[in-house]
Amino acid sequence: MLINTVILFLRDALPILVLIAYLYAHLPKSQSWLLISLVASAILSLIYINQIHTIGQWFGGIGIELSLWFSQLLVYLLALVLACGLTFPKWSNRYFVYWVTGIMVSLTIVSKGSNFILYFNGYLNQSNVLQSMLLGTFLGLGICLSLAILLYLAAQWLKQRCGLWATWLLVLIYATGQLVNAIPLLVQIDLINASTTAWNSQHFLSNEFEFGHLFNVLFGYQATPSIAQVVVYVCALTLPLAIFYWLNLASTTHSGNNQ
Repeated sequence: MLINTVILFLRDALPILVLIAYLYAHLPKSQSWLLISLVASAILSLIYINQIHTIGQWFGGIGIELSLWFSQLLVYLLALVLACGLTFPKWSNRYFVYWVTGIMVSLTIVSKGSNFILYFNGYLNQSNVLQSMLLGTFLGLGICLSLAILLYLAAQWLKQRCGLWATWLLVLIYATGQLVNAIPLLVQIDLINASTTAWNSQHFLSNEFEFGHLFNVLFGYQATPSIAQVVVYVCALTLPLAIFYWLNLASTTHSGNNQ
C-alpha cells in the first residue's frame, strides 16, 4: 500500500505539479488564476467521477478513453495558443492568457486527479491500510512538491536568462510528452495499431524506476515506445518549433523593413 500510494503520486500528482510550476514561472505574478483553476478542477473532478459510468458508455463503450485522450490533446493545443500570445501582440492579453493556462491546469487535474478520488475512496474504509496509505501520501506528496519547487526555480532562471520562449518550450515539451503518453488509450480501443516497438531501453532506464517516472513526466520518456509514439512525438515537437521560429523571423524582418 505504501509503495502503491507513492507510485500513484509520482504518476498522477507529479504531472499536475510540474505543469503548475512551469506555468507559474511563465506567467506574470498572480495567484488568482491558479486558485480559480484549483477550485474549478475540484468541482469538475467530482462531476467526472460521479458521471464516469455514463461517460464510459459513450461512443459504444469507449467514452472514458476518448475523453482522457482529448483532454491531453486539448492541453497540447492550448500550449500552442500560449506561443501565439508570444508571437502576436493581440493574443497576448493577460486575461486571455490566464484563461488558457487555467483551462490547461483544470483539464490536467480532472484527467489525473480523478484517479486519486477512485483510489482513496476504495481504501478509506479499510482501517488496516489507513496508516500505510497516509504515510505513502506524505512521502509521495513531499517528493512531488520538492521536485516541483526545483523545476519552478529552474524555469525562473531560464526565463531570466533566455526570456519567455524558454519557459514556453518547457511547457511544450511537457505537453508533447503527455500527449504521447496518452496514445496507449487509443491502442486500447483499437483506433490505432502500435504493436511495433521502436527501441527497448529497459536495461538502461526502466519506466518502473524513479528516474523513469520523472523523465516520463518531464518529456514523455518511454523505455519501449511504439513507432507511432515516436512519430507523434517528433512531429508534435518539431513542427510547432519550426512554424513559430518562421513566424518570429518573418515578424522581425517585417518590423525591420518598416523602420
